[in-house]
Amino acid sequence: MKELVLGIGNTMKGDDGVGPYVVGRLNDRLCSPAATPDGAEAAGRGTERFAIDCGMVPENYSSVVRQHSPDRVVLVDAAEMGLPPGSSRIIPPERAGVMCVSTHNMPLSLFVSYVKEFCPDVVLVGIQPERMELGAAMCREVVEAGDRLATLIAEGRLSEIQLLET
Repeated sequence: MKELVLGIGNTMKGDDGVGPYVVGRLNDRLCSPAATPDGAEAAGRGTERFAIDCGMVPENYSSVVRQHSPDRVVLVDAAEMGLPPGSSRIIPPERAGVMCVSTHNMPLSLFVSYVKEFCPDVVLVGIQPERMELGAAMCREVVEAGDRLATLIAEGRLSEIQLLET
């Protein structure tokens, strides 16, 4: 299985940088000796993962999605869900259009619709931010959530994240 993880957000705006943060942590894991076939964790075996920091413009990476032809695309972004800071949820595609998801240019629901044309398994994971002011650092809860999410993705345990209730 091929899985492409796209981190979305602005690293200069506090918790909005959680998508790129998760990609960085995931790439650290994927490039470590534990990621080699000899040290691969059982849950992650058989899955080829790529992780890309898309910044605020995931639409600029649609050709990369086509090129890699993944079985699954995982989008990671800060999302206002009305939960405590650092809470993670899988956001159903129909909810992405009505939520405040990050600060990027194109509505994420439109990007998801486009990507689904050539990759039917698209998963949007939102992490509840605390603050997204210019120059702010990510809060401890969001950093910890980013670390947990990177681990879950690397170990093939994305299904352990709760679905955002309607």
